[in-house]
Amino acid sequence: MSEQQLDAFSTPEELQDLLQQLESLPDEQRQDVVKRIPAMLQSLMALFASELRSKGAKEPERLAEHLVICLANYFGGMQLYLPRNDKLALELRNIRIYQQHRGGNTEQLARQYGLTSIQIYHIVREQTTAERARRQLNIF
Repeated sequence: MSEQQLDAFSTPEELQDLLQQLESLPDEQRQDVVKRIPAMLQSLMALFASELRSKGAKEPERLAEHLVICLANYFGGMQLYLPRNDKLALELRNIRIYQQHRGGNTEQLARQYGLTSIQIYHIVREQTTAERARRQLNIF
């Protein structure tokens, strides 16, 4: 999304004003206001607060409110497709295969991950190339 598209929803000043108004409310009144927003936004706030709490964040509920309000401000009213984490899971699986690959265990890895030996070789080659690229960037 371009900056021009974001500007169509509201200005950064309007968003900051909205956030500041919510923040300045007494806790009981702020919680009452939050209970009246759409259920989807409430669910997102609960999810974000839970994740922030698990990471030891200070004031996870307030941070979650802030994040969801920003999200709703910029993307509210739009049809938004959120892709699943399939690509992330696949990338992490490939890294595990690369780390476990010892040259002579290709068949075992293929069985373990439900892949063919050729797929294992492709994954190892792809990960080797990525690893080289990362290391070369660190040199310079």
